Amino acid sequence: MSAASSNPSDSSRSIPIPFGWFRVADSGDLNSGEVITLRACGRELVVWRTDDGEAVCADAFCPHLGAHLGMGGRVVGDSLVCPFHGWSFDTDGKNCDIPYSDRTNGRARLLTHPVVERNGFVLAWIHPQGLAPTFEVPELPEVLDPEFLPYIVSSYIVNTSVQEMGENAVDRCHFPSVHLNAVPPDIIEYDTTSEIARILSRLLLITPYGDFPGEIEIHQYGPGFSATRFRGFVDTLLVATQTPIEASLSELRFYFTVRKTGYGESSEEEARALALIYTGHIDEQAREDIPIWENKAYIESPALSDVDGPILEYRRWAKRFQVVKVK
Repeated sequence: MSAASSNPSDSSRSIPIPFGWFRVADSGDLNSGEVITLRACGRELVVWRTDDGEAVCADAFCPHLGAHLGMGGRVVGDSLVCPFHGWSFDTDGKNCDIPYSDRTNGRARLLTHPVVERNGFVLAWIHPQGLAPTFEVPELPEVLDPEFLPYIVSSYIVNTSVQEMGENAVDRCHFPSVHLNAVPPDIIEYDTTSEIARILSRLLLITPYGDFPGEIEIHQYGPGFSATRFRGFVDTLLVATQTPIEASLSELRFYFTVRKTGYGESSEEEARALALIYTGHIDEQAREDIPIWENKAYIESPALSDVDGPILEYRRWAKRFQVVKVK
């Protein structure tokens, strides 16, 4: 048998920044008339909300003379006004006013990105070639269900690519070593036939009230958004957003919501207290993973065992969201 190639490489050189839907803001953090700035997908972005409540995402630099629109720019009606010369741009990125001229400039156009606002997030479709979205992130019923608690949120900046983090979902055999689960999860189903991957696993759920046989169902909506449902102890939804800042620098955010009923608690406060303990255990697994992610090499052709999990199938799916530059 020939040996697999195990030459390690830096993930920033091996894994390009993917395209897809990425969180650029929480809906509740973006008020009408407000502009925020962030770096994502290797570019500077601005996000603003019009007076009518529409969220807009665009590249941050003014096409006139390059001012950063998030540094002093302001919203007037539906438009974003540059702090440098006062040029205005509408929600499509078109120049709609030059305050010292009777004409606008048709060449001065901001690159805007498609935006949807769902599940409490402002999501932007960011594609290096500006191509239109090829799939959608759906409404998650738990988010609007009054029987579920408001989000419990945690966030991390991680020195790795979003692909390396996403691969954990199918790397079943790291659980005993990293998370001290005695038995790794059993992956029952794995479907990567579309941009939305589905993983169904069975495992022992470790909780403050003992261990319970459970089920985990994950839907990965491209590389930047996933919904994980834990069943067996109490219904739990984990929304994970993974936004690449650069090729090997990412923002990872967890949003947990847990069904209020089912514990036997007498109040929502007690239910939330238990939810914090339970979700804290899940969240702890990410903190255990981070040192591995930040110090590992990317092996393009790994030497796998027969029970490692569908890692290569995951990688083939992840390549759907990569645009490889032709040298």
